[in-house]
Amino acid sequence: MPTPKGLAVADLRQSRTPVAGMLAREHVTVLLSNIGARLNRGAAAYYRAAWGISMVEWRLLMTLNSIEALNVSELSDAADVDKAAASRSLAHLQERKLISVVQTRTRGRAAIAKLTTDGRKFAAKLVHVSTGREARLLKDFTREEWEHLNGLLHKLSKAFEHADWEHE
Repeated sequence: MPTPKGLAVADLRQSRTPVAGMLAREHVTVLLSNIGARLNRGAAAYYRAAWGISMVEWRLLMTLNSIEALNVSELSDAADVDKAAASRSLAHLQERKLISVVQTRTRGRAAIAKLTTDGRKFAAKLVHVSTGREARLLKDFTREEWEHLNGLLHKLSKAFEHADWEHE
């Protein structure tokens, strides 16, 4: 007679759900982590190959496309990326003439980043492509399901504001 573990493994092998392993079925954090990793790997590979940018660069471009200009610290916070990674990526984007970074005189050593004309055109193309990629991913969701999922994910994200994950 098969053990419970043996039955679970057999059930897992018959499953047609490639992202949901046994742990992902029992722990939502594992499922979310797996989904996030797959999304990140796929997007990183696509944007690097098709557009020559990293995900940090994509985030910075998308943020600056939504906001006229930000200092580097505010931009890294708004794009939710590490300040050092933001600085390296801004240098690369500046070399490609997609952004300009100007030192301010009124805010100490702060540097203000904004999209160039070419950067705005490039970002507009990225918005179009990104929206299409997301639409293909969520094509089997109804509008109501998408809105519900989006609401739940934002609620979960907000829970991190008060979570204390380093302690019991």
